[in-house]
Amino acid sequence: MKNDRFLNGLLTGIGVLIIIALVLFFVRQQQAEYRPDDTPNGVVHNFILSVLERDYERAYSYLPNDPEKPSFSLFQQEISRISNKTKQVNITIGEIFMDGEIATVQLSIRQSYEGPFNNLGRYNESAQLKKENGNWKIVSMPYPFWSWNWYTEVIKPLP
Repeated sequence: MKNDRFLNGLLTGIGVLIIIALVLFFVRQQQAEYRPDDTPNGVVHNFILSVLERDYERAYSYLPNDPEKPSFSLFQQEISRISNKTKQVNITIGEIFMDGEIATVQLSIRQSYEGPFNNLGRYNESAQLKKENGNWKIVSMPYPFWSWNWYTEVIKPLP
């Protein structure tokens, strides 16, 4: 009889701990939100978030209007192709270095690689931005949020 009380108390305590853990898990999960577009780090954050949420039109709006700008369909195709890679990346936005109309945003990247040992890579990269008509636009980002064939000059053969 005494053992039954102890066992019931122990099970009740475990149940309460499980409920507390579940409540904390769901309460502490924060949805990422868009930030104002008036700073380089805000633009980088919003670009990454829009890529992750597959809001291709918003992500495309952060690219500058240069002659080498990819078409929207090419942009969407490339982002869709590498979407499984973007889910395996955790980016921390760091310092911003400004030089007039040019900005460099430091990024700390943690990327998990599929495989039998579930490797984790850590490296530092940077995003380059420029001001265009008063708005910050992304000129380059590290892979997997950028494609090698965006903003590259097409080399034409000599006549």
